[in-house]
Amino acid sequence: MAIIHVASNNIEKYLNTDKVVLLNFSATWCGPCMRYGEILKQLDEELGDSIQIVKVDIDKYPKLAKKFNVMGIPNSRFYFNGQFEQPFLGANSLEILKEKVLRVKAK
Repeated sequence: MAIIHVASNNIEKYLNTDKVVLLNFSATWCGPCMRYGEILKQLDEELGDSIQIVKVDIDKYPKLAKKFNVMGIPNSRFYFNGQFEQPFLGANSLEILKEKVLRVKAK
């Protein structure tokens, strides 16, 4: 699969999948976000058949950032079976992200 870059304020269309969705809020000026983006690319390469990564640029879509109470970036959360998991701030390692995907799917 490929990482989806949000192109509207309507996030629901990106959640309509049977895969685990990793919703990531970031900005182009954010150094940690750019480094985390590389980890997300690796995650997509390894688990792309079971996960959909959706990135939101908070500068282009501030209403979405506000809707999801994003106060710092990178900010991510998983969505699966109609529910959002607790958000997590900062960059996680590839191994931690893979563990989190498995945990979300097991619920």
